[in-house]
Amino acid sequence: MNVLRSLCPIACALALAASPAYADDTVHVAFAATLTGDFATYGVSGKKGFDLAIANINAQGGPKISVDTVDDHGQPNDGVLAANRFCGDENTVAVVGYTFSSIALATVPLYKKCKMPTIGTAVTSPQLSNASPWFRRVVLTDAIQGKMMGQYTANQLHVKTVYTLYQQDDYGLGVNGAFKSAYQEAGGKIVGEGGYVLGTKDFRTILTKVKAAHPDGLFIGGFYTEAAQIVTQAKALGIDAKILGTDGSLSPQLISLSNNAVDGMTLYGMFDPDASSHSSSQSAAFVKAFTAKYGQAPDSWAALGYDAGLAIGNAVKAAKAKGPVTRDSVNEALSAVNVAGVTGPVSFEKSGDRKGTLYFFTAHDGKFALAGQQK
Repeated sequence: MNVLRSLCPIACALALAASPAYADDTVHVAFAATLTGDFATYGVSGKKGFDLAIANINAQGGPKISVDTVDDHGQPNDGVLAANRFCGDENTVAVVGYTFSSIALATVPLYKKCKMPTIGTAVTSPQLSNASPWFRRVVLTDAIQGKMMGQYTANQLHVKTVYTLYQQDDYGLGVNGAFKSAYQEAGGKIVGEGGYVLGTKDFRTILTKVKAAHPDGLFIGGFYTEAAQIVTQAKALGIDAKILGTDGSLSPQLISLSNNAVDGMTLYGMFDPDASSHSSSQSAAFVKAFTAKYGQAPDSWAALGYDAGLAIGNAVKAAKAKGPVTRDSVNEALSAVNVAGVTGPVSFEKSGDRKGTLYFFTAHDGKFALAGQQK
């Protein structure tokens, strides 16, 4: 059962009292992410994937898993409120979610103190590596993703010079730095860079500098909201550089917000939503089931949410096989989990990170298709 829970104490108390999900034989986990606002797509997609995984696991028998959901509104303070509430609820044995690294960084110490297993689905900051023996994530770090994109740009796309633009936060700075280092090590040349604040609408001043530098490529280290504006305005200024983006821009909203101006843009993510491209029957089945349930194909964030659900579900079953399902037993089980996920094998290193690879995509005709060359 899924309970969408407000951060209001009274509403929470009523939800807990009224919900039959809190029966003695039910295992209680929480999902906390950004589910409303400009960047809700990451959290909403992750939640849909997670819910689908939990539903499938519950249908297989064994201990039933109940999901209690909180919208942190993309605000660290709300994330802290949710963390304090879940830490204080002895029924909750694990927390999944996180849309922004800033929220994870603010709450991981709290979850560490109350010994709560947590899994991040979309937080990529390298600062979260080794942050806590209770924290893990199914998404690759910015350091890994930026490095792979830098190498791909130089070695597969053969782009000789790049100008980079990045949003001025943990995500943008991290992925931009990793991209630049790897790209330059592979022989590429950075001809300029510039930062921008989330919410910026007019990029013409900085794009004028980009145009004057005549780069072969323009790398945008940021979310789809600003990336759509940058690409649209760049093309209006006559900039014909190869446009390069990140997983933060890999959303159907990038295409709609830009009115298809991003056609030809290359981006990366951890999952290909085209079921026909998968040799894994599990991945193809996931695409089919997700599309049937939600009326849309899953994106990378949905796939990562699904894999987080698989990890939690398998950990709960492993813990139950040995005795009571507690925070300690779930955390111990997560340290040994090794499950075939739809984004690849899911297991966690001591740092809390996972190994994996990326897919590279090209925006074309209103959708993202696998690029002709994969690393």
